[in-house]
Amino acid sequence: MFGRGLGIVLVLCGVAGGQTAAEWRARGQEAKGRGDAAGALAAFERASAMTPKSAELHDEVGFLLAVQGRRGEAIPRFRRAIALQPKLAAAHFHLGIALWLDGDRLAGLPALETAARLAPGVAEYRYRLGIAYFEVERFTEAARELTAADVKTADGRYRLGVARQRSGDSFGAVEALREAVRLDPGNLEARNNLGYLLVETRLPDQGIEQFQEVLKRDNGNVPAQVNLGFAFLQKAELDRAVGHLEALAAKYPALAIVHYNLGLALKQKDRLDDAAKALQRALELDPGLAEAHYTLGITVWQSGEFEKTAHHMREAVRLRPQYAEAHYMLGTALRQKGELEAASAALREAIRLDRNNPGPYNTLALIQRQQGNVEESRKNFAEAARIKKLREAEQAATLELNTGIAKMESGDWAAAEGHMKRAAEAAPHWAKPKEYLERLAKRQGQ
Repeated sequence: MFGRGLGIVLVLCGVAGGQTAAEWRARGQEAKGRGDAAGALAAFERASAMTPKSAELHDEVGFLLAVQGRRGEAIPRFRRAIALQPKLAAAHFHLGIALWLDGDRLAGLPALETAARLAPGVAEYRYRLGIAYFEVERFTEAARELTAADVKTADGRYRLGVARQRSGDSFGAVEALREAVRLDPGNLEARNNLGYLLVETRLPDQGIEQFQEVLKRDNGNVPAQVNLGFAFLQKAELDRAVGHLEALAAKYPALAIVHYNLGLALKQKDRLDDAAKALQRALELDPGLAEAHYTLGITVWQSGEFEKTAHHMREAVRLRPQYAEAHYMLGTALRQKGELEAASAALREAIRLDRNNPGPYNTLALIQRQQGNVEESRKNFAEAARIKKLREAEQAATLELNTGIAKMESGDWAAAEGHMKRAAEAAPHWAKPKEYLERLAKRQGQ
């Protein structure tokens, strides 16, 4: 944890008198090189005692104490090294790791951050900082640091994929998870996550392939079985989705997500009463499932039950205040109930949370026109039309970008570049294709 490739051999080496600090330091390096941690510690302690203002020696002694599990003694050494040389990145790094392992994350994280700031080119510092961010669920920062560290291991790529997924970068997550699965084909959790993201990014057939591979290796894998139903739903194979999910609901009657997905499928088949029952069951099993409240609200809205719609949307935003779609539908239901001021407030909140959805702008414009505010109504209709056009362009570019990423991962760089350029041309405002063209150029060494 404190370095790579340092074997621990607890053998005390002989100690001779009359040595200079430089000679003790050389002895320490030699012992460290052959894996004799105890001998190295004894030599570095001698050197440090002779040159007590050497920050590097305090750091070396602390490192070797920590390697031997003596973190209580190591931490003061790292602090002393930092006091003597505040810009010694290695001491900050070692202090951060020691504090983290001792459970003091509040102090350990800033030390790791300082190490990465002082030595941004040291991949190990960026990697460990990325893992620390990951463990405290600061996923945007974790993705940034793990990307900077250029992680090559299966576990590192998996964590990078999850961090990108949780920070909203689905395309980047797919890229990282593809590599994680390539490096470790037996990582079924990575395969499941990859499959789910492939479905979400409009590659459902590829997602199904991943779920089927998981089930080939573990036919009782529940997440893969659930995700397979979700994939059928996303492909609009509704009969297949309903049949699969009904079988799962019978097999796993206490699993809320199965009833929720079944409710989605039944709703899309316009079996609204059956959908409502499935969604109610999901909420009985998991009252905190904001998505079930939202979907149930949409279901009863389709039946014209606007009061019930408003109730479920209020529950959804209570459970998840940042749920922009639920604020939008709350505003829609309140408008249809004639509560225009409350509806306007909900729609403005939806816009604040997500400025890339044309729906709230359109509905707010309708209210403003109804209230006689013609100029504001016109502006919001125009904004809705502008956003709709951009989103349609992004949708057209998505398939090209997905294909380009897959080609890049397979090493077919010429084809990857062609698909990514077409994605950029289809949606010039969208940053993702340009980001991936830059990544591709770096891989090609340009």
